[in-house]
Amino acid sequence: MTNKTVHIILFNRSETILKGLYSIVNELGIEPIVIKSVDDFFDYPHLLGYLIIIIPEDLLEENQPFIEKHYEKANTIKYLIFSNTNTSADTLNINESIESIQQKIQQGISSFTDEEIHHHTPELTPREIDVLKLVALGYTNKEIANDLFISTHTAISHRKNISEKLGIKTISGLTMYAVIKQIIEIKDINTDNLK
Repeated sequence: MTNKTVHIILFNRSETILKGLYSIVNELGIEPIVIKSVDDFFDYPHLLGYLIIIIPEDLLEENQPFIEKHYEKANTIKYLIFSNTNTSADTLNINESIESIQQKIQQGISSFTDEEIHHHTPELTPREIDVLKLVALGYTNKEIANDLFISTHTAISHRKNISEKLGIKTISGLTMYAVIKQIIEIKDINTDNLK
């Protein structure tokens, strides 16, 4: 069974750029991994699933063979080039708006929702999808129970089943999954609830 988790890695030598990118990605409800040097990759040896690496072109040229060898068990690695000059679908320009950068990141995530991911996704029941939607929107167990007219115990049980089926334990991970599967839209997310 393949791992369907999408990880976003920020690789840059500039602390300022890393902080800015971290904030931009975090607003999407995603906790990115920050890499300042090649050695930092050793802190994340077992990332599986789908990786999006936001990286300057010079660092990609220097380190792509190492990165691909290090993450050879990942399903797919997609690179988004961080640039001061270029602008294209797979390039994030330092002068672009935050919304434009977030849209390109979201497009990168959405590109992983291909036939392979859909084929390997465990089936959630309609009720589990209802619960997942509310979890992703930031509802508490009690609020989920009230909204769906079920007991709090049943809401907790559904959340546990969802996490086990998907292999996703965090609210931000479940939220990202719900966005990728188009269960909710990014604009509906309250990022304060993901902390």
